[in-house]
Amino acid sequence: MRLILLSLILIYGCYLGSSTQDSLPIRGKIYVTGNEPFTELAIQSDDGKVYIISKNSPVYKQLWENQGSIVILEKGKFETKGMEKGKILVQDFKVLSK
Repeated sequence: MRLILLSLILIYGCYLGSSTQDSLPIRGKIYVTGNEPFTELAIQSDDGKVYIISKNSPVYKQLWENQGSIVILEKGKFETKGMEKGKILVQDFKVLSK
């Protein structure tokens, strides 16, 4: 019985941790990674983590034009299927400095 209870607590804790992470804004520098013709847009956050930005993002073209800028991304969610799996889908952003 205790094992089941501990398992449920662990699962619930993991669920809460993943759902709050999706709603946090990311602050960092926008740059292009990869080699032609396989380039991708990415952001390196202030803590050193690198996130690849999904090409399905509504603001992808505007982010591409702001390469090298420090921005805050309002992250919508992680893509879960297809070629964009694991990349972040950006809904909105704000440029802090160019």
